[in-house]
Amino acid sequence: MKSLKVGLIGSGYIGLVHLEMLRRIVGVEVLAVADTNRELAARAAEKLGIPRVYAGAEELIADPEIDVVHDCAPNHVHFEINRRAILAGKAVLSEKPLSLNAKESAELVALAKKHNTLTGINFCYRYYPVVQEAAARARRGDLGEVRAFVGHFLQDWLFFETDYSWRLDPKIAGPANVIADLGSHWCDLVQFITGHKIAEVMAELHTCLPRRRKPTTGPLSFSTQKAAEYEDVEVKLDDFAALLIRLDNGARGNFTTCQVAAGRKVDIELQVFGSKESYAWSHVHPNALWIGHRDRGNEVFYESSGLQAEETRKYAALPTGHPMGYHDAVYNLFRDYYEALAAKRGGRPYEVRFPDFETGHEEMCVIDAAVESHKLGGWVKVRRD
Repeated sequence: MKSLKVGLIGSGYIGLVHLEMLRRIVGVEVLAVADTNRELAARAAEKLGIPRVYAGAEELIADPEIDVVHDCAPNHVHFEINRRAILAGKAVLSEKPLSLNAKESAELVALAKKHNTLTGINFCYRYYPVVQEAAARARRGDLGEVRAFVGHFLQDWLFFETDYSWRLDPKIAGPANVIADLGSHWCDLVQFITGHKIAEVMAELHTCLPRRRKPTTGPLSFSTQKAAEYEDVEVKLDDFAALLIRLDNGARGNFTTCQVAAGRKVDIELQVFGSKESYAWSHVHPNALWIGHRDRGNEVFYESSGLQAEETRKYAALPTGHPMGYHDAVYNLFRDYYEALAAKRGGRPYEVRFPDFETGHEEMCVIDAAVESHKLGGWVKVRRD
């Protein structure tokens, strides 16, 4: 079977992660990369040996040889890129959030169904082996009934007033920053592990630094270079958020996320308390799952292809004791997606085990509810109609 040809849009940090992990997928060839900054795309293409460079999404999507589009562009163009790619007959794997609101994401889900498009979205943290193990244990009943859960997602990349990103601009990021950027990942984790949907939220969104110094020339955040000149700008989007959450089974939980937590880089933690045992997972120690008991000693389970639930062993690709990291989690997601896509193209049965546009829409519904809750000052049901 001929290889699947991929075109990637957006050659910033996450775009490069996609490109590097795509090189590990058997039967996949990256044919083109596009960016509105063509020079940035050209550098990525030269570094990774990609033959075609485009100055925008439209050119890449119009390339008849491209089978799959990876959307790694900023939030405000996700909807249009994904929509055009589906209409052009491409398979699509998008970065999150899927769109700027649930109305747009619902339209993308309907369009993908209409055109029988296989979609994916990069909620990669669920692809650490022990996160998959926690979900498998919950599915087979080890956890028992989910009673409560707590957690956080903390970073410090917006700690200084000179830290600035397009994620703070509502014209590009949409109506929320940290709750959409980090909160969507955490909410995906809690729903994936527990198997329950978030039914209601009460949220407070806060801007810790309401004024920042935005570089007028030079790089924004995530660069080691320093800008030469700045302008003072007002910031209205959240860099802190706190949520009270109710799941569809009545379980209660809370979640805090923050981008100004000095010293915290990608500090994700989730604890789930069931009627039989408890689970705790931290991205600081991503290969360990803590399992808590009332009537016997607690356990720490390390990723192991020989000991994990059978359906999760493929994700523990290294011998036990060799730590797996962020890139491996992204690779695991991509591998699931491309195995399904190859089967679909070959007329063989396949299973959608990966997060797709329906998953992305699910998280957009939660984000919209959180934004509405903050405005109203009370509980809001997550509407999925």
